[in-house]
Amino acid sequence: MLNTLFGFDFMTIPSCAISWADVQWRADGSPYSPDYGDIYYSAAGGLAEKQAVFLEGCALPARFAAGTPTHVLELGFGTGLSFLATWASFLQHAPEPNPTPGFKPDLFFFSIEKHPWSRADFLKMATQWPELAALAVELAEQWPDPVPGFHRRFLSHGRVVLTLVFGDVDWALKQLQAPFHAFYLDGFSPRLNDAMWSPHVFRAMARLAADEARVATYSSANAVAEGLTAAGFLVEKVPGFGLKKHRLVAIRRPMMRSRKPHRHKPPTSVVVIGAGVAGLTTAYALARRQVDVTVIDAAATLGEGASGNPAGVLSPLLSRDCHAATRLTQMGLGFARQQIKQFQQAGFSVPAAFDGVVQLARDDIHAQRQQQIADEQSYAPEFAQWLDSSVLSGMVGIEVTEPGWLFPSAGWVSPRDWLVALQAHPGISLRMNSEVADLSFENGFWRGYSVSGEVLFSASWVVMANAGAVSSLLPEFESVLTACRGQVDWIDRSDCPGLEDAYAQMPVMREGYMLDLPDGRRVFGASFKPGDQDLAWRVEERMENLERLAALSLNLVAPTIQDDAEPQGRVSLRATSRDRLPIVGEMPGQSGLMINTGHGSRGLTWCPLLAEVLAASCCGEPNPVPLSLLRALRPERVIEK
Repeated sequence: MLNTLFGFDFMTIPSCAISWADVQWRADGSPYSPDYGDIYYSAAGGLAEKQAVFLEGCALPARFAAGTPTHVLELGFGTGLSFLATWASFLQHAPEPNPTPGFKPDLFFFSIEKHPWSRADFLKMATQWPELAALAVELAEQWPDPVPGFHRRFLSHGRVVLTLVFGDVDWALKQLQAPFHAFYLDGFSPRLNDAMWSPHVFRAMARLAADEARVATYSSANAVAEGLTAAGFLVEKVPGFGLKKHRLVAIRRPMMRSRKPHRHKPPTSVVVIGAGVAGLTTAYALARRQVDVTVIDAAATLGEGASGNPAGVLSPLLSRDCHAATRLTQMGLGFARQQIKQFQQAGFSVPAAFDGVVQLARDDIHAQRQQQIADEQSYAPEFAQWLDSSVLSGMVGIEVTEPGWLFPSAGWVSPRDWLVALQAHPGISLRMNSEVADLSFENGFWRGYSVSGEVLFSASWVVMANAGAVSSLLPEFESVLTACRGQVDWIDRSDCPGLEDAYAQMPVMREGYMLDLPDGRRVFGASFKPGDQDLAWRVEERMENLERLAALSLNLVAPTIQDDAEPQGRVSLRATSRDRLPIVGEMPGQSGLMINTGHGSRGLTWCPLLAEVLAASCCGEPNPVPLSLLRALRPERVIEK
């Protein structure tokens, strides 16, 4: 019952793990799929073929030149060559933007792929076209982890947004929302891969198509033409490319005006309540779409809540049933990692490293269950490896006595410095020392009031990202959210004899976690006290955290602390929901009021991706995570009737 209670149908999603495509390279340098017995592109003029068939077939250069925002859906990412060609054409034809307010995404490219290529194969392919080399390297640096789901990446300073959908085409199409303006049918031949060319695929495309959306394909098969026609497209057979005599192009017939879904206009301004990671990632996602954002927070400075800890871990969650939280962390990790790295590349000082995280087994029974997951899911080694204690000890640099998971692409970040980078966007205004004590809807606007009754803001769109304080403004959340006290402690290793050389190469987790920072501090914790909202630091909780540290490795244990010693730690509150899933989406029946809370201890990993969810919803864009996951997160699932 738990699997369907939150609208997340586990029976329809792909498995938890995928493997890279088996690519063979022919003598002429062209890639070939032995699984499908077909080539990926013509050995003579692969790039020219993509440009002629897809870009010209969908009339995209003219659309780009007009400065019209464009949503493309490709069925069959394959080599990535069609995307690279589209990206290059966009940069060539689109008007040069004004960088002052920050670059706005104008090309959203979604691509479905059941058997994605590895990064190495992609780069090998790209060497054949030097004119695409810079774009290929930029994408390769953000290559997604090999796990099913939606993988979003911002390219060309945010002007181009690629969302790779790893999974079966039937599943993937059911997880998407309209509108799309162009479709590339680029799967293997209909004769060899009929699942990509079935009538229900064409019907799904019609559902997702904007009026007069264009379709292009190299195929001229009668079954394809008939299927598109039956789905509501006007199909034309045109001269083919190279040795192919014909290919197909199509246009979506306009829908009846009365049957078109109502779409609101994207907001020009939004108020976000809460300046933690949830609030500022949301503000940043909106601001990069050139929405003016005002962030309001009761605290005096950034990072006074849970986002102010010295460091936090970003890592995936594994489970045998691949439940919603698992999916969300697996997709969110890559997106958060790339956002942080892009800030670093832009010159922001955001201490972080993504050199791996170790998750140790809690006990023998837990180890057996994790071994089952490893055996059943067969994760790619780039994403997760189940290893014995001796191997892990060598990797971490300290002795551990339990087996565990190595997540090679996970890591840690300094949340406060991340916040500083986020709020630096020119489209974000920050108002601290401003507590919103009351919220009301008056004459089409949401108004926020201070404790003294002063109007703090009046806005059509408001995002509540203020953790447990949401319930103080919306009473329906009082029984939904629980404030959980968490204390994190640290020591300076140089002040602890015997610990100077005991340095962990990466964060280690078990019941608690620890990480050694470059500045010499060892951060460890954290306590978890549901319902306890006292923010005073406690000696007894430091002792509990030291016990958790010892459970990770005896090599890490620090001397005990005296009762009168100066505290080296901090306390903050996290908000958790009853089902441990975040609550994200528009409040039912309350237009323009969005919720983003309930992140518990996983907020660093999934908040940036959930911010994209809210921004896409506000701006009428196709969804950046599966629809089934959106339904699992929506506020109405937890609000008392």
